[in-house]
Order: sequence, then structure tokens, then C-alpha cells
Amino acid sequence: MKSSTRVKFYIISVILCFVFFHQAFTLQQGDSFTTYEFLDIEYQDHKLIDKFRNEYSSGFGLKKLQETLERAAPYRPYIRRKLMEKGMPLCLEFLPIIESNFNTKAMSKSGAAGLWQFMENSITGYLTKDEWVDERKDPWLSTDAALAKLMSNYTNLKDWGLALAAYNMGLGGLSKIIKNTGATSVWELIDGGYLKTETTNYVPKFIAIADLITNASYYDLNLPDFDATKELKFSEVTIQTQVGLEQLALFSGISITEFEELNPALLYPVTPYGRAYTLRIPKGSEEKVAEALAKLNTFSADIYVVKQGDTLWGISRRYGLTVKELCEANNISENGILRIGTKLFVPILNKE
Repeated sequence: MKSSTRVKFYIISVILCFVFFHQAFTLQQGDSFTTYEFLDIEYQDHKLIDKFRNEYSSGFGLKKLQETLERAAPYRPYIRRKLMEKGMPLCLEFLPIIESNFNTKAMSKSGAAGLWQFMENSITGYLTKDEWVDERKDPWLSTDAALAKLMSNYTNLKDWGLALAAYNMGLGGLSKIIKNTGATSVWELIDGGYLKTETTNYVPKFIAIADLITNASYYDLNLPDFDATKELKFSEVTIQTQVGLEQLALFSGISITEFEELNPALLYPVTPYGRAYTLRIPKGSEEKVAEALAKLNTFSADIYVVKQGDTLWGISRRYGLTVKELCEANNISENGILRIGTKLFVPILNKE
């Protein structure tokens, strides 16, 4: 075969391969075409991916996925924006589906909390938890922390599949398994039976769900589209002294529900004692909140740990409250039994 003929043959072959490849991943719907979009993360075909893809593309699984995406709408724009800023795979925005079904109040039996399901022993250097706040429950702060942890995993393991597995079971534990097995991918670890069931299913389930959402039209699924207009909009104000949210709501005309929705890390309806706190407020309410803060009575609060012999009457009398006020602040019954070690939130309003 002459060289010129060989070149022509090669060009034609490449063109035919491209056409075949494109058609193989294009679904015709009437007069329109829906092109399959590959995820921006490396993975291989696997029976577990097929299993979870089938599970979430019909029946109860599909309904659950639809409901989860509706719940995710206020937070997806922030997550996507942060992923773009960090140059991370955009499909990672779907990881909270696996973790919490995008439930900001999710709490696992093992004690993992929030959108990204952080355990208390895994938040050092990322989030704060003390007697006033639990930042694991904050979807914005926990998103920043989760992406930082995922990026750290990737930096150490050089593979996103392994980074995801490490997010589930811990970087130290996974690194030890990799060292002992010599595996170079999560799929080798899965097929070799080296991982516990939860971690074995974790990455395939994530890939399947991310694929279904990314290619909903290709699979002919009715799933909520990404909608940037549904993002929760807020401003921030740094408060130097302790502020009660009920007072702030009363003086600003903004419902306490709005303040609590934007500040879910607060364990009580009050900002922390003894330090400045950055409070989120509804977008456009800056003037109202500033005026309200100027009118607030001096407020303080304490956390009281129940000791042997304590009664609701005795504790409330010590702080100048009624039993009813103390119980309402802690959402407990006036006839309830106090347990030693229980923490009670004690609001103290000093009217000037």
C-alpha cells in the first residue's frame, strides 16, 4: 500500500471511529439528540455501578433521588462554586446524597452529623464543636471542610476514587490497606475484597448516582434541574457581644426561623458567649438588623450542667427565671426528670 493511500485510509478510519463513538453515546428523542456526558472523574465499568444505577433509575430509588435533589437546591450552587474555585471535579457536588441525602440535620447512629457527615474525631483543623456551636451542622462551613479533606485525600493518594474511599473510611486506614495490597485503584480493592461492605459500595453508588443526575435526559429520567436562583442568599454581620435570636427577631421583624435556617451551627438561640461571632442574616436585611442590634437589651446566657440533687425549681431560682422559662428555653417538660450531666441552656436578660 502506498504511503499516501495508507494516510487516507488512516484518516477515514479515525473519522468512522469518531462517528461510531458519538452515535454510541447519543440518544435520539424525536427530532432532537441527547448526548451522553462523561463524569469529570476517572472510573471503570463495574457491576456494582450497574446495580446502583438500576436501583436509582426507577421505583422507590428514583423517587428518593427526586426528593433529595429538591432538598439540595438551596446548597448546590454554593458547592458547585467552591468546586470550580478549587479546580476539583464538579461531580463531587453529588457526594452529600450518599452521605446525608442533603439533610442538614442528619445524624447517624455512629454520631456523624450534617450534610457531609463529619464525626467529632475527624474535624480537627476543619470545624469547631463546643458548648455553643457545632459547625458540622452548618452546610456552608462543612462544605468548605469536606472539600478541603477530599483535596487532602487526593493530594496523598493521587486518585479520586481512592480519595472518595478515604473520605468514607479514613485516610490512615485506607493507606494501610493500599500499602499491604499494592493496589493502585479503588476497583482493585473492591474486587479483591479488601474493603468493608460500606466502603465497597460507597464509590460505585456515588458514580451511579452522579451519572444518572448528570445524564438524566439520556436516561429519560425526570429529575429536578440545577437552579442557581434557589440558592439561599445571605449577608453576614460580625457581632461582638452575645445576642439572643428571639430578641433580634422581635426588634428586626425577621422571623427567628430565618435566623436559625441561616445559622444551623448554633446549638441554642443565642450567639456564643465571650467571643465575636459572624451571624448570617437574610440578604437585604442589613439596615433592619443594624437598627435592631442598637435597640437590644443586654443579653447573656450560661450552660448549666445538672448535678446530683438539682431540680428545675432550684436551677431556675438561681438564675432568676421561672421554671416555665427555663423549660421553654430547653424544650423540656416542667414535669420531666433531670439527668445528671444534662446540659441546660440558661438565658439571662438584663434589662437596662
